[in-house]
Amino acid sequence: MIKASYLIKIILLALPALLLLYVFVIRDRIDAVSGMGGGGYDLTKMYTLAGTGLYLFVLDLGLLIQDAAGNKFLLLAGTALLIITIVMAVRSF
Repeated sequence: MIKASYLIKIILLALPALLLLYVFVIRDRIDAVSGMGGGGYDLTKMYTLAGTGLYLFVLDLGLLIQDAAGNKFLLLAGTALLIITIVMAVRSF
């Protein structure tokens, strides 16, 4: 059985992945928005990538400080997701 604290950490790690999936894949298919405030440039992706990158960085630091050996798979997944976020940000802008 999975401990409750480990399950919470998995959920905290899955949230940014689901957010990125929604903003970059699902949102464009559901609603084609022309931009924030009626403008022609959509800033949602930029702010989502910046916020998600910061969130993942803080989450990885928290996992590292708590118990690096016990959280090694979560740290690996968080670091991989952070690298994916950075690559997406560089390619988008």
